[in-house]
Amino acid sequence: MMKFKMLSLSMLLTAPTFLLASDFVEGTVMGVVKHSPTQSNPPVFINTYTGAGTVKHPEGQWSQVDVSDIVPADTTAIYLSGNLLITHGTQPQTCNLTIAYRNAGETHNYGYIGQTIEAALGSGQRSAHSTWVPITNGKFEIKWEANTAHLGTWPNHCSYGINLSLVSYLR
Repeated sequence: MMKFKMLSLSMLLTAPTFLLASDFVEGTVMGVVKHSPTQSNPPVFINTYTGAGTVKHPEGQWSQVDVSDIVPADTTAIYLSGNLLITHGTQPQTCNLTIAYRNAGETHNYGYIGQTIEAALGSGQRSAHSTWVPITNGKFEIKWEANTAHLGTWPNHCSYGINLSLVSYLR
């Protein structure tokens, strides 16, 4: 006796996306920094307490990151590594920071790939985060989001930070 499963519309809408070989960038040469993988001016640096990077990369919006002055012109992907940071203030709240990436010129609104959360008053999170990101003409895009109002008004509210250095490239 055969049993059939009935697919609902909600199952079809939430079905996983399957990757194909065409969904990847390829390369033959990889470059890795010769020293500690930090730059004096990292490609992605955001600090809501000081306001650093928040104009260039506004919260909740896709913004472009240009690394063309760091990597060779024919680079197809870069590897970013660093920290996602939360410093919790004195107000009771759960602070959530997420970050998403996409290739320059893409229009798909990807969900986040990196996240850190902090709920304890006066505490903080320093979560390691690393990822490969495809680039075109030395550029890619990021979108970060925080779930609390009053960004950067620490010590009362949560403050958020993102500090990602370029560690490697693929061409």
